[in-house]
Amino acid sequence: MPLPALIGLGIGIGGAIGKMISRGRANRELDKLISQNPSYQINPEAQKRLALANTILNARMPGAAQVERNIYANQANRMGQLQRNATDSSQLLALGAAAQGQSNEAFQNLGIQERQDYYNRLQNLTGAQQGMIEEGDKAYQDQLRRFNDLVQIRGAQQANRQATWGDISNLGFGLADFGMSGGFNNIFGSKMPKTLTSNEFNLSAGSRRNMSMPTYNGAGIGPSILTTMPTYTGQALPIPRIGG
Repeated sequence: MPLPALIGLGIGIGGAIGKMISRGRANRELDKLISQNPSYQINPEAQKRLALANTILNARMPGAAQVERNIYANQANRMGQLQRNATDSSQLLALGAAAQGQSNEAFQNLGIQERQDYYNRLQNLTGAQQGMIEEGDKAYQDQLRRFNDLVQIRGAQQANRQATWGDISNLGFGLADFGMSGGFNNIFGSKMPKTLTSNEFNLSAGSRRNMSMPTYNGAGIGPSILTTMPTYTGQALPIPRIGG
């Protein structure tokens, strides 16, 4: 087998094996990427914000209890002054009713403030809930992304496997064709019928001298036409003259 053909065969087999090894290594690297693919984690601050908003939703407005105590204290002080300074019971009742009216107004104002504070805390809770909803949406979108990544990676691995089996099939068919054409004969010691070269085909001068061509003797017809060739005598012919 010629050396260039043998080298080409070796390079082809080595290249096919190298591609198969590279695809197997690529599939292992893709498996590593699957385990390393980061996933979105819900922000813990959003969870804390929601928990806090739920906790303080029904709590009283900061300072409301102290305002209540101040109202009661002022009312008590006012009634004590009235009792000491009132000249008669009717004056005491009239001034006491006025003091009670002032306390009631103070309590109404405190109630308005607490109601407004509750609405503010309710808005905080609504915002915290919306934040958790958005975090959940982000986590779901990240799950979809990871799923799509996994589908693409598995598709690439399957394509590598199919390509590897295709290379194995092509290599097998190529070697079978190479063997059927006799390419392995000289490699494994088989002998092909020897093809004569031009020098080997031409006989040596000595061999040609020992060979003679048989001639047909004519069977009484005379000399053989293979040994006697007619010759041209070269007799001159008269040249005719034109016009007499």
